[in-house]
Amino acid sequence: MEVIAHRGNKAYTPENTMAAFMSAASYSISGIELDVQWTRDGVPVIFHDEKVDRTTNGRGWLRSFTYNELRELDAGGWFGEAFRGEKIPCLEEVVDWFKNQDLTLHLEVKKPPKEYRPLLDKALNLLTKEGMEQRTVISTFYHPLLKYMAQGSTEGFERALLTKTPLFRGIRYANVLQAHAIHIRHSYQAMHFYASWAKHGIPVRVYTVNRVKDALKCHRLNVNSIITDDPKTMTSVFKNNQKTS
Repeated sequence: MEVIAHRGNKAYTPENTMAAFMSAASYSISGIELDVQWTRDGVPVIFHDEKVDRTTNGRGWLRSFTYNELRELDAGGWFGEAFRGEKIPCLEEVVDWFKNQDLTLHLEVKKPPKEYRPLLDKALNLLTKEGMEQRTVISTFYHPLLKYMAQGSTEGFERALLTKTPLFRGIRYANVLQAHAIHIRHSYQAMHFYASWAKHGIPVRVYTVNRVKDALKCHRLNVNSIITDDPKTMTSVFKNNQKTS
């Protein structure tokens, strides 16, 4: 089973920063999950929350900032003094680093602005230009975006249906959206669906799995990947598990 680092090495470094991504890459992971949204001037940046308050020294809605204004914020000091001065990276900066890594980029598109199509196309064209089209999985809770991608010039990207709750007819719904995979929040209820979905040959990736016992349950249910805040622990677990199985 593959291990994907959630927002980088989130347990040990400030999430969605270059420090987090570089740290995560030191473990035997298959990919890194990160979040993209847009600044006021249309620059795709890597950030999770709608507001900058929780993970920077700034205040306000991310979309109210220009890219240059965001770069003035400290995105690491909140986590620890050693990370003071970390910046909010733009997608271009991340892709420039990613293209030299043997990793899959799992890009969650946060709910986009109303006129998102030109912004999304620009971001995906950047990934294509840098040779990342076959190494990028696009996921989103905003499901119309998946259908838009399937019908456009960016159809070559793998697309994943992202959901917080189990879907009774998940495979059928994924097919309607022309999604290639299902990404679902781990829960007791959701576990009843993992194996049946996997039998249809669709990758099932489960987030956010931070307990060893939950990871092992996912493994037994034929989950393709777990998305975790703690890639250090999870890669160690599955390395040891493979030795004893």
